[in-house]
Amino acid sequence: MKNQEKVVCLMSMIAVFALTGCGTTTSSVVSSVASSVSTSSSLTSSSASSVSFDSTKKIIAYTRDTTSGTRDGFFTKIGLAKAKTDNAPLVKGYVEVASNGAMASSIKNDKYGIGYISLASLAASDLNGLPFEGVTPSEANVLNSTYALTRNFNYITRNDYATDSKAGKIVEAFVAFLSTMEAKATIKAADGILSLTGTEPSWASIKANYPVAAEDNSAVTIRFGGSTSVEKMAKALSAQFSPLCGNFIPSHNHTGSGDAFKHTQGSAKDDSGALDIGFLSRELELTSGENAASGTYGKICTDAIVAVVNKENTFYTKTDAASLKGIYDGTYLTWKDLPAVK
Repeated sequence: MKNQEKVVCLMSMIAVFALTGCGTTTSSVVSSVASSVSTSSSLTSSSASSVSFDSTKKIIAYTRDTTSGTRDGFFTKIGLAKAKTDNAPLVKGYVEVASNGAMASSIKNDKYGIGYISLASLAASDLNGLPFEGVTPSEANVLNSTYALTRNFNYITRNDYATDSKAGKIVEAFVAFLSTMEAKATIKAADGILSLTGTEPSWASIKANYPVAAEDNSAVTIRFGGSTSVEKMAKALSAQFSPLCGNFIPSHNHTGSGDAFKHTQGSAKDDSGALDIGFLSRELELTSGENAASGTYGKICTDAIVAVVNKENTFYTKTDAASLKGIYDGTYLTWKDLPAVK
């Protein structure tokens, strides 16, 4: 690059003598030379930028752990459902991380990495979110159904409370609260995607149906857990609802969507990690091991999943299901192997 600049400068000096000999003013010539050198520097800078990302490097595929709802939604939507809970189908050398935060941090520190996070995490991640199938990931595009890489945030509750259980009554009231305008505003503020119709009930209009809300519940602990993607939203909702329902104590232990059913109605519902309300960033596997009782689960809102790359990756700027599947199953091993995306 330096040799290129030297050539331009030499040519410019020759031009000085030639133009001066023809009667051109020195100031005009100096201006012309400066312009030439500036153009050369711009070309050099542009060339350096274009080669700063080495497309011959191996793609490092990052994935969430097998209990993750984000992983479930991602692999389902790209056509690699067999990898939802099994690492065997994945490319050799994949890297597994435990949360959205860990994923974002890992890709931020790996120029040649690719992964996937919740849309709710994208703004603060300092990563490049890739358009999927030609559509930019955004709340508006989720609501208009043009962005296809989505999943639902869901809840599940215990179903074994005694009739007079305060905890059971508080849980019932909390589920009802989720339908109110106050809760939906909180869900939206916590990056949940939903449409507000203006016809949602207020908590004041329905609280009389839940007498436990008027009692002193300050000695009652309600245990929340499950999805790490829903954790921010769950904490906001429980903090909002506690003073509306006798000041119960919210306790949070979010360890992944796979623990939502397991610790409310499943095999670990009575162990030290037992939950009253579990959250999932995927659908329940109702026909294959998560046979939740009717009336104990439901949808909170929608979320989008975004394929992400490092900010320095100026080579790969959009993606599609086939390309992502090929990255994660080992069909495409280096960045230059990837086919062009329309």
